[in-house]
Amino acid sequence: MTDWGVHLLDIVQWAMNVEGPSEIAAQGGKLYLEDNRETPDTLQVTYQYPGFVCVYENRECNGARLDGHGYGICFHGSLGTMFLDRGGFEIIPEKTPKGVNLCEPVTEKSSNNHNLAHSRNFLDCLKSRELPICDIEIGHRSTSVAQLGNIAYRTKNHLLWDPKTEELRGNRRASNLLSAKYRKPWKLVV
Repeated sequence: MTDWGVHLLDIVQWAMNVEGPSEIAAQGGKLYLEDNRETPDTLQVTYQYPGFVCVYENRECNGARLDGHGYGICFHGSLGTMFLDRGGFEIIPEKTPKGVNLCEPVTEKSSNNHNLAHSRNFLDCLKSRELPICDIEIGHRSTSVAQLGNIAYRTKNHLLWDPKTEELRGNRRASNLLSAKYRKPWKLVV
């Protein structure tokens, strides 16, 4: 959840111009793998945002691909669906009952190496003192959303989240998982 989840949920929040979800629910478990990890091999997390729902899925033990892709994001709208990943994007139109496309189909392949572009942006910002394309605040919010999915999974609770105050409402057990407990003499001072 906090590996690919951070990257993919970051794009959802950027595209939809939101700070975070208001509700989170998760289901899954170690349904196939028999090893010493805590991480589920099957996980589905549903995020309720203002005006839309986002579903994150991860399946470790199934080779079925997402529309022929190993990973990615689908935005489903009333006129069509847009699939995207680091390789580019595709727009698949919805059709009228008579088979007429409600939007134009588009396929666009990525034209650059995004890791190089991110590195270049970061180095340029070190010199210019400007904020990078994905600054620490954006990274924090994207990571928080992935962590909320983990917390919903671990507690088996439907979570109510306030993205402005970054607080869980009405769930002390889940709230206790928002920060780590440090062993003495270690402590985090912010």
